[in-house]
Amino acid sequence: MKKNKTYDEMIDVFPDISFLIIDYDKKYLKQIVELFTNTIHNINKKDYTKEQLNAWANPNYDLEIWDKRVEKSKPYLCILEDEVVGFCEYYDGYIDCFYVHYKYQNCGIGKLLLNHIFKIAKEKNIDKIKADVSITAKPFFEKSGFIEVRKNIVKKDVIELINFSMELKCK
Repeated sequence: MKKNKTYDEMIDVFPDISFLIIDYDKKYLKQIVELFTNTIHNINKKDYTKEQLNAWANPNYDLEIWDKRVEKSKPYLCILEDEVVGFCEYYDGYIDCFYVHYKYQNCGIGKLLLNHIFKIAKEKNIDKIKADVSITAKPFFEKSGFIEVRKNIVKKDVIELINFSMELKCK
């Protein structure tokens, strides 16, 4: 299996590569949903069963339901040449969704999104950031300074999934 290139390796190959963090724009809705679904099914499959992946990210998604969700949550998007390569939902000190495109893992996108959240938290004087993260995402959040508060069993329909409540004290 081919290993993903690191951001530094991509810079060597594409010296003008530039990721941009923007506020939600509806024109990217379908890309966001596809990123979410495809990333879960490609990256999280090492930690979850096929049934769990389908319950979490149904491949037969309803775009109208997603439209209502993201209109409320207004995710921040990481864009590369008009393609969504990552997104996160953040409000009131809580990271709700945090995903990096499965083809762009280990390129620094997660760090860019997290730094964007840290900047917002600082501006709003938030003293603690919380997140519920997958088994797969836990090491990334730990490297970023988050600590595990508890292990959770979450039900999606009748399927149980494990995730972790984590937090980072900012002050």
